[in-house]
Amino acid sequence: MKYLFIFALLSLVATLIYWRLRPYIKGVRRFLGVVREMRSMNAGARTDAPSQQQRKSAPNEKLSRCAACGTWMPASRAVTLRATGATFCSHSCLERSADSTQKARKSAS
Repeated sequence: MKYLFIFALLSLVATLIYWRLRPYIKGVRRFLGVVREMRSMNAGARTDAPSQQQRKSAPNEKLSRCAACGTWMPASRAVTLRATGATFCSHSCLERSADSTQKARKSAS
């Protein structure tokens, strides 16, 4: 009977402590949820973007020259047109080159 009374008293104290700390526990759980969400978003961003090791080119990799601006870049990073085989350093350079050829055609006719 003595042990039952001590157990009931300890349970009551634990319940009162939990009841008082409940708002703080909810806040900590919410904060940890936000941190977990940020980590998962960050991990997703890392898998989408190429890593530093993938971005670096091999020392013996062939270089290609951009048809629009003349920049040399590794062949793995080059944007290549299937029809003409021309290589460009970026999509913006490709678009700029396409715009300039259309303007040249319009002004020549």
